[in-house]
Amino acid sequence: MTQTVECRFGGLAVPSEGVNTQPDPSTQPDPSAQSLPSLPFRLARWFEARLHQTVDFATSASGCHLYGLEVLDPDRLDGDNPGAARVCFIADADDIEALLRHPDAARVVDFDAIALVTSEWRTVPTVDPRRPRQFSPRRRARVVEVRDGSGGAMVLRFEHEPDHVVYAIGGIAA
Repeated sequence: MTQTVECRFGGLAVPSEGVNTQPDPSTQPDPSAQSLPSLPFRLARWFEARLHQTVDFATSASGCHLYGLEVLDPDRLDGDNPGAARVCFIADADDIEALLRHPDAARVVDFDAIALVTSEWRTVPTVDPRRPRQFSPRRRARVVEVRDGSGGAMVLRFEHEPDHVVYAIGGIAA
């Protein structure tokens, strides 16, 4: 349906005839198409859930650990299925610089993705705004960062509240 519409530019009103006021269906997103989260995000969520189920928090949160991830069935990653991917321990060290210098660190190219597991002191996300001179509490968190050729994602699980998980895409906590 076309009609005459009045276009405003600054203080001028310019009549415009033949302008289609209905959205073009070819430029609208298909509502039936659901965009899946990225593979690094799904792998990070899956791997952190596996760590939480199988390894004590203190054990996995000491030092830096580097893992290689091989995806076997990407459709089963969302269900936390243990057979969705294969995990291979590559190396560990006291800090990231030492881990990067480790002789086995070059093996990361043999995998679909890599995972770096560290322990950090992080600010706990809060809902209420802080008053002046009040700071958000910091708690120890296990940080799982997954990277592949398409990007990365991060998952944080706090030790004091293990059921609260924070997800981030691209390495910036959300």
